[in-house]
Amino acid sequence: MKNLLVKGNKALAIITGTIFFGMLLNNISISTPVNYVEANQIEEIGMLSSATSIEMEEKLSAQEIAVYHVPTYVPDPVQVEQIRRYLSNRNAPLADYAQEFVMAADHYGIDYRIVAAISVMESNGGRKTFRPYNAWGWGKMTFESWEQGIWTVSKGIAGYYSRGLTTPKLMAPYYCPPNAESWGNKVSFVMYEMTL
Repeated sequence: MKNLLVKGNKALAIITGTIFFGMLLNNISISTPVNYVEANQIEEIGMLSSATSIEMEEKLSAQEIAVYHVPTYVPDPVQVEQIRRYLSNRNAPLADYAQEFVMAADHYGIDYRIVAAISVMESNGGRKTFRPYNAWGWGKMTFESWEQGIWTVSKGIAGYYSRGLTTPKLMAPYYCPPNAESWGNKVSFVMYEMTL
């Protein structure tokens, strides 16, 4: 008798679940008319019209959609000027690429000063490079331009960030193991000086 009760309860649960699921799908698939209000931008705002979702679809498919202005990305001018001023005061060739530093940093989600600060520590801002356009001591790489170097190094620094190494002091043991503590302190100091 107990065995029949258990089997009966299972069957009842399956039937109830199937009915509930069917009702749920039925409610989701029923389309509900949507009303919207449109302001006629040519005339007064008081001229409002109301339409159902079917009329709206017809109207939207018949209208030509025009894009008048797509906002473009503009890096923070204060950040750009801070880097430009700092590097210019040191006659660094990378001063002309201050905007590139900020754009790459924003793109990769890193501090806008860090790649420029590393270039100061490794090559006096690009004045003394050991490979063409490599102002960061970035492996044994030769870059084709300062822009390529800035973007490549910024992407690499983002890799440190993804591992939680978000300050020069934290990344120093991996970036510059022989004198990590000194390197980390100096890069941090240059970053600080850029904001003065």
